Amino acid sequence: FLSFAATALVHRLGANLIYLVPFAAFALIAASFFKNEVIFPVYVISLLPLLLIAENGIELFGINLVAGSIGLLTYTYFNRGWKLFLNAIFIFVGMMALLLSFRLLTDDAAMIWKSYTVTFIAINAVLCVVLNPFVFLFERIFSFTSYSRLFDLTDSSNELLQELSHRAPGTFQHSLVVANMSEIAAREIGANAMLARAGAMYHDVGKIENPACFVENTNPGSGQDSYHKGLTPEESAADIIRHVDDGLALARKFHLPDVIKDFIRSHHGQSVTLYFYNVYCNNGGDPANTAPFTYRGMLPTTKEQVIVMMADAVEAASRSLKKYTDESISELVEEILGSRLSDQQLVRADISLKEINMVKESFKRQIKQTYHARIAYPKRKRDNK
Repeated sequence: FLSFAATALVHRLGANLIYLVPFAAFALIAASFFKNEVIFPVYVISLLPLLLIAENGIELFGINLVAGSIGLLTYTYFNRGWKLFLNAIFIFVGMMALLLSFRLLTDDAAMIWKSYTVTFIAINAVLCVVLNPFVFLFERIFSFTSYSRLFDLTDSSNELLQELSHRAPGTFQHSLVVANMSEIAAREIGANAMLARAGAMYHDVGKIENPACFVENTNPGSGQDSYHKGLTPEESAADIIRHVDDGLALARKFHLPDVIKDFIRSHHGQSVTLYFYNVYCNNGGDPANTAPFTYRGMLPTTKEQVIVMMADAVEAASRSLKKYTDESISELVEEILGSRLSDQQLVRADISLKEINMVKESFKRQIKQTYHARIAYPKRKRDNK
């Protein structure tokens, strides 16, 4: 509707002025939030009024179709700062090439320069990128999170991640590995790789509040590994579980987007802290009393949340392997992901079994690459003389 109204209004002001309308700006703004395969069909539909209203409808439709297509392709690589203006150059060149082709076919090429069409197209191309700040307006109004925002969130120099690296360095390193694993797996199944990476970077941020409670932040044998000595299994489990609520509190304090908060809520789902639950049962506790040991988070609903949940568990467990063989790594990944399925942690997730299997294979391959056996370099023999 907006496209139809804009086309009709500008056309009434002057037929040539319609070359000023930056239809491709819609595609570029949408590219900050959605995949190209979603945007492109909608963009094509938005150009249809040109065929109905404009005098040179076919020409204008083709020119703007090329502009949007080029913009979407180049936006993947040039989407920040001054690089945006490279998009304007590519869009201008593409529009001019098609315009000249149309006009040469109609023996009207000379009229391009006399009718200010080139100037209008140049302004059009510049407007396509000048209007990019509207991305931030859409973020505010519709609570969307752009790819640019996600990119900024993954920058380890930002304040919250800096605090995590200083106060809980082990957790920070764990989060980096989980982020790498999640990004690769997400890309392989066609999920939002940048969202998965950003979610993984912040999933354990709540451990800032009590870093010594978590084994990755302690030095065994230094006396720092005694946090849980003297605590009951229920007390230890409560301290462990609390990092989810602490993470959400920090997310609100630092104004993290809701999509990132959902990773904090869902990365343990409603699973049980098995270590302390088993200690409790071995000490004579009632096995049916799982409530004190159960996370009260949300079950993952998206592919990206599932990937981060699985990567978190696999990465943590992989550190405890005594031998890193193909068999031991495969068994570990299958056991962990199988337990998530059997515990009904993935029942609300929009992910297929085929995609889960692809994620498993991705994790196996990545862990093997991380812990591959190193070649022992032979020492040079010296002649005894």
